[in-house]
Amino acid sequence: MFSVFINIQNKLKTKLENFTQDSIQSSITSTVTDTSIAADTSAATDTNKATNTSAATNNTTPLYEGFKHPITYLDASCLHPLSPIVSTDLELLESSNTPIYEYLFKPKHKFAKDMIKEWNKYYTTNIDYLNDTKTVLHNIPEYIKNVSDKQPFLDCDKFTELWTDLKEDEDFLSRYNYMEWEILENFNTSSSFLQALSLLHIVTPVINLVLPFFLLIMPLIIMRIQGVDINYETYLTILKEVASNHIIGKALGMGSLSADRIFYILLTMFLYFFQIYQNIVQCHRFYRNMEKINRHLYYLREHCEYSIQSMESFIRCNSNCASYSEFFKDVQKNVDHLKEIHGHLAGLTPFSLSFSKLSQLGNLLKLYYEIYSIQSYEAALRFSVGFEGYMNNMIGVFENISDGIISYGDFDICGNCVLKEQFYPVLMKENPVKNDCQFKKNMVLTGVNASGKTTLLKTTTINIIFTQQLGCGFYKSCKLNPYTHIHSYLNIPDTSGRDSLFQAESRRCKEIIDIVCKFSDTSKYRHFCIFDELYSGTNPFDATKSAYAFLLYLSKYKNVNFILTTHYVGLCKKLKLAKSAMICYKMSTEIGEDGAIKYTYRLNKGISREQGAIKVLQQLDYPIEIIDKIRNY
Repeated sequence: MFSVFINIQNKLKTKLENFTQDSIQSSITSTVTDTSIAADTSAATDTNKATNTSAATNNTTPLYEGFKHPITYLDASCLHPLSPIVSTDLELLESSNTPIYEYLFKPKHKFAKDMIKEWNKYYTTNIDYLNDTKTVLHNIPEYIKNVSDKQPFLDCDKFTELWTDLKEDEDFLSRYNYMEWEILENFNTSSSFLQALSLLHIVTPVINLVLPFFLLIMPLIIMRIQGVDINYETYLTILKEVASNHIIGKALGMGSLSADRIFYILLTMFLYFFQIYQNIVQCHRFYRNMEKINRHLYYLREHCEYSIQSMESFIRCNSNCASYSEFFKDVQKNVDHLKEIHGHLAGLTPFSLSFSKLSQLGNLLKLYYEIYSIQSYEAALRFSVGFEGYMNNMIGVFENISDGIISYGDFDICGNCVLKEQFYPVLMKENPVKNDCQFKKNMVLTGVNASGKTTLLKTTTINIIFTQQLGCGFYKSCKLNPYTHIHSYLNIPDTSGRDSLFQAESRRCKEIIDIVCKFSDTSKYRHFCIFDELYSGTNPFDATKSAYAFLLYLSKYKNVNFILTTHYVGLCKKLKLAKSAMICYKMSTEIGEDGAIKYTYRLNKGISREQGAIKVLQQLDYPIEIIDKIRNY
């Protein structure tokens, strides 16, 4: 376009009749090149966007990374890892239905549900911490009162959208037109520079649209300034002659052009107008980006307000909980960083098409880049997500306490474990049968199939874990001498590998024995074990002998409590005759007039001699011929 301007000026000065076409061709070539570059840039941006979306999808780092559960601040001597085997057997975290932890925590949003994974890692023998945790739960109403005077602004979807845009977009710098070279990155924190750059992005497309028309009249203006005597008629005549070698003039003279020349002119016109389209798209993209930045920062300010008040309220309500002191320090440190973020965002206003908002573009870009680049800000925001998930979990526990579903437990480092009226969490909304368990002696549990034996094992272990994590559980009362090790013998896998089922069972028992022997000091360690159908992978005769020997060996350790379920009546008789540190219980049933078994799910002392297999087969509609053969066997 500048070449056209120069040639028009020369034409007017020299009154020459010839005008070279080279400059026009150069202008056309420049236009085509610029348009191609713009198209390639747009295509590259779209490709990178797709790549980043895929990368964000595959990102497995939890959003709350950096938040540490309060229990992890305890001394390692009283912090005990929860075995993955125990967690899987009890379906604490994963289940084909609802995981057990969700009945306890009642998570109300994604952050709370994600935080449950952290609860699944540890339990503790630190009684001071457990009593302090009971205090934290007791103070939840005061915490809610302090926070609820402001409308909660926490929105998981909005925060996740913001985080994905800030932290998981590899093209963040180019998308928002920041300086990408390391030597120039300091300009990204200069609001003046970013303001100028923003105005340039707005003005440039407008200039590209207006410039061709401006260049047409500019020669006339310059000639008049230079005192050249020229009128409009002369200027238009020369302009038409010059335009005859330009795209517009050639379009008007199509009748004398060849077909390939016409095609070339049409293609050039298309590319020219496509460049105009690209300029419009660029303006629109810039507008959308600035609107999104403003929206994200506006939400982030409200998120910081809510998180600051939530954390400060938590510290204020529970300041007397000494075992939480290290956690409080971490919370306060992140509160300070959140306040710093909030201070920068204090003057933010909703997005609008106004001169006042136009003057704030540089500051918006600066703030967004600082949130993107400053590590302490990232750490504080991640911490706020984890803290919100943790507090929502605690609120869910308190709601269960308020509804009378769970109760606080007590601790006694000298006594035996006693649980009164405990029940399985899955049945919390029904009318569950509640049973007592006490471990003055270890428990051997008998009963027909589906009478609730395994459920009682799970219930007892779940409540011990919850009590050693939160100081409460699904019972009316509990007195617990905390355990350092919890072992599970449920769902032994019968794999297609080198082990048979009996070998797999024996291997699991040996692992438990090894740990018990290694940590046998009664002044430091206590073990709780559950065994479901011990050695059921071999014949009843060998299974009875093996189980008898194993249980007698295990019961000699005074720091070990266990529950065993079995169908082997002979094993129970042998244990009773041996006057061991075990007592036999049964899951009681009632026999109807028609001979049908009615399950009571109640635990009583004694040995069950009921034969309930035939009932299960009848429920599965086995052929009557098979049922009769069983009866007459």
